[in-house]
Amino acid sequence: MSAPPKPSSAKAIHPLPLSSTLHDLALLRASDLDLAALLPPPSSSSSASAAEPNNSTNDDPEAEASVQRSLAFSREARAALKLLHTDAVENEGGRVDGLREKLEDVVKGLEGGAE
Repeated sequence: MSAPPKPSSAKAIHPLPLSSTLHDLALLRASDLDLAALLPPPSSSSSASAAEPNNSTNDDPEAEASVQRSLAFSREARAALKLLHTDAVENEGGRVDGLREKLEDVVKGLEGGAE
């Protein structure tokens, strides 16, 4: 077997481009697929040791507050990313610029009338 040829161009070929990976993760997130259902059931010894830390973490108010902050951050990040891919920001910016121009005209009219 020979090694695959190296790309001759300066641009390296990435086997997992970030944009494709993020797109795939977003599709998985949006689907109703429960990935935990695809995993084999844990053995009894590992589930007993895995259950202990979860119980102690649930009783810790500081950890619970941290989880809530993390969830709030992820909701805000998703909302920001959703806005990024729409024209809502551009439309609102155009509307604000139009209003600013009108107000500047009003101010110029008021300054001209005061002289």
